[in-house]
Amino acid sequence: MIYLIFTQDGFEEAKNIIIEEKATLWVNEDLLSDQQISELTQAAISVHTLPNKVDPNDEKSILAALKLIEQDAPKTEIFVEYL
Repeated sequence: MIYLIFTQDGFEEAKNIIIEEKATLWVNEDLLSDQQISELTQAAISVHTLPNKVDPNDEKSILAALKLIEQDAPKTEIFVEYL
């Protein structure tokens, strides 16, 4: 399972589920603090930074991020934060 998160509120809402399910996490650069990344790493969560900042209000931007992730993990379920 993969979570695609764009905002701090979205991360806080999904954090427990991500850790519980040992999901992979994709986020915008600079979204997570060093402490948050450390906590996720200790919980064996794989955190990936998107190569381009995704505007969560721009559908094309979200679709581009999804395409990138699907190329990396084509058969994995992806949960996307929508505002």
